[in-house]
Amino acid sequence: MKISLVISAICIVVLTLSVAGCTSPQPGGAVPPGSPMVTTTFPASSGCGFINCHGLNLACGQNPPEVCTEIYMLGDKCRQYAYCSNNGGTCNLVTTPQFVTCKSCIEKCGGADPAEAFSCEEKC
Repeated sequence: MKISLVISAICIVVLTLSVAGCTSPQPGGAVPPGSPMVTTTFPASSGCGFINCHGLNLACGQNPPEVCTEIYMLGDKCRQYAYCSNNGGTCNLVTTPQFVTCKSCIEKCGGADPAEAFSCEEKC
């Protein structure tokens, strides 16, 4: 009986780790569509980075968080089109035309139903 429980527990752990590896984003890559969880890590030596982890309201600062929560929020898809630059000792937000396009599309996706908003975001 105990051996059966141990084997079942090991199978559950292996299955969980296998599935988690399939849904994790590649470092530096875009978030796969339909992926509800994202972990963002920042290099400790960067000094300049996003000071907020999620959403469209981006801000840069000298003390970015080292790790962000694994929650996907509306607008996280667009963050790949923006970055923080440490030019002349000042940490500044740099956005690309793709970010502006993505942000305006997602801002039109609003609504009371979060599932509908996320479905709309996938098309942006």
